[in-house]
Amino acid sequence: MSDLLKRLGIGAGIGIVVALLIGWGTYEIYFLKSVLDGYEFLSYDGRMRSRTEDVEQMSIDDVVIIDIDNNSVAPPEEGGLGNYYDWPHAYHGQLINTVTSGNPSALLFDIIFDQENTFNFELVNALNANNAPTDESLAEVTGQFLSSNDPQLILEATYNSQKTYHALVFEQEDTLMFLNKMDAEPEGYYYEDHIIRGIPTDIAKRLPTADRLGNTYVNLLSASVGTGAANFPQDEDGIIRRSPTAVYFEGADHVYPSLVMSAAIDILGIKKDGGFNYDFDNRVLQLIDTTDTVVREIPIDEAGRMYVNYYGPFQTFYYLPYMYCFDPEMLPPEYW
Repeated sequence: MSDLLKRLGIGAGIGIVVALLIGWGTYEIYFLKSVLDGYEFLSYDGRMRSRTEDVEQMSIDDVVIIDIDNNSVAPPEEGGLGNYYDWPHAYHGQLINTVTSGNPSALLFDIIFDQENTFNFELVNALNANNAPTDESLAEVTGQFLSSNDPQLILEATYNSQKTYHALVFEQEDTLMFLNKMDAEPEGYYYEDHIIRGIPTDIAKRLPTADRLGNTYVNLLSASVGTGAANFPQDEDGIIRRSPTAVYFEGADHVYPSLVMSAAIDILGIKKDGGFNYDFDNRVLQLIDTTDTVVREIPIDEAGRMYVNYYGPFQTFYYLPYMYCFDPEMLPPEYW
């Protein structure tokens, strides 16, 4: 065998060995990480179950979950409000007015609203304006329809309450569906009071990152006292253990808080410029108020996500049917 062939053979052999070592090492590291993560997850789950096994349902009423339950979506003839997808946005506006009349700390909507089809409302409104019914009962029914279907009610209630927070949905680009990466917020969304400032870009890029803001009802977002990301991803085994504290909207180079953190900013008086200090070395998020006092230190992971501190099983917090909160005669302002 010539020297050239020997050198080629030795080189090929070394290449194969290196490739095998890299492949084996990668597999071993991934396998080891999976084992360690699995152990940590089991330990976390065990601690949560142990501390919450004796917690009673509806035992925490500081937070009230307004539930769109089966009674609320029952047919009107059975006392419900009908199919949820047929509800006019005015229902939500009425709920905002009813709940915020009791001055809660915040009202958070974990619902993504699109602008509704207002054709029927506009048609009845135009007919009523040009040829109002003379029959008293027909005029009353027409007035009730216009009042309970007014698309402006949710906007006015959201803005006037100064307590209402609406959800943002962040997405990754999908070129197959022509959903390209965005370099700015949707036109018409006045986001300036909703973003977190003062976070260096190199820190922001360690947070969960999004290419797109998928909301379409920008007028509702602009009317909100605050907005926040509703994204709540699961771990690989399908269990939620960590929640984003903020999301980096890369194209616009803006950081948005999560929906809950958006409300916490106002409740705790956190600065929106310089109030979030991500200390990744110590895995802690410091929340700083307007007096430059650190009012909270929250344990975080490598992506700035906080660990979910479960207080109990399903319905540990107080649950109320939507239809009760919607009607001030069922739950007067003093209740809240």
